[in-house]
Amino acid sequence: MEQKDQRLEIPDSLLYHIYKYDQSLPLLATSEEELVIDPNTRSRSNALKSERVTFSSTHDQRVLATITRANTDEISPAVIFQHGSTPLGRFSWSNRQKLIHEWALNGLTVVAVDAYGFGSRELPDDRGRLRPQRPDLLFRTRDQRIQAVQDLMRTIDYLQERDDIDSNCIGYLGISMGTRVGVPFMGLDTRVKVGAFFVGGSGAYARFDTSGKKWEHLAADEIMSFNLTDPARFAGLTTGRETLCANGKGDLLVGPAAAERLQDAFSEPHTNIWFDGGHGETPDLVFQQARQLFTKAFTSN
Repeated sequence: MEQKDQRLEIPDSLLYHIYKYDQSLPLLATSEEELVIDPNTRSRSNALKSERVTFSSTHDQRVLATITRANTDEISPAVIFQHGSTPLGRFSWSNRQKLIHEWALNGLTVVAVDAYGFGSRELPDDRGRLRPQRPDLLFRTRDQRIQAVQDLMRTIDYLQERDDIDSNCIGYLGISMGTRVGVPFMGLDTRVKVGAFFVGGSGAYARFDTSGKKWEHLAADEIMSFNLTDPARFAGLTTGRETLCANGKGDLLVGPAAAERLQDAFSEPHTNIWFDGGHGETPDLVFQQARQLFTKAFTSN
């Protein structure tokens, strides 16, 4: 599928309007304690605590998240983790459990969110997945991406209601699809002070193919949908807040052109990292660099 740039001039005011929601929407939050297992000893960790929380979002949705933090009563910064396009949802972070525990032990609260249509919120279709040959999912996927951004905004609404979170120190880490929805989130919501975006981009790999006669009537809608959700369109709205992009030199899904297009769209201060590896091979060192970025931003806040 070959698609030209096809960027539309969409005013910021329209983007803000589309993603806005009623601030009076009640959270109706719930919380349930979860057992924290030390991955080294396979026994209960008394140094950490975890809880499964839910709260309301737009369009009658309920957001589910796992919160992991040090087992103290101290107020701490928070980093929202958003997974990629996987049925596992927030449980896809299980292969980074040691890292999450390390971050929590070092004073960060990690909030792993299930995106709309994924994990425990999975639906009986492929909305939100990268399915270029499924233009019949065009509008559902557009709505999924906007819903995911609003869910992240509602996550901050929820965190601001907690007495153990420093609401002035909230960061974001997204991987793959987590970058696609995370850049608009950070661009539109200034409550996010710092952001790290892994293996994301802006290009044809995340679009629908409407070149065939069966779908050509959706061509204009596909271009509009892409421009309303394209992370590169929102990257410039992060001005004055630290951001980091990390991409793999061997990423065959995103590719260098799409990665560079997103990297180049960010405002300063911004850092780009290229690592040896593919789309699902982000090394621990990159996560460590992201943590250093968060610590620096929260310390100077």
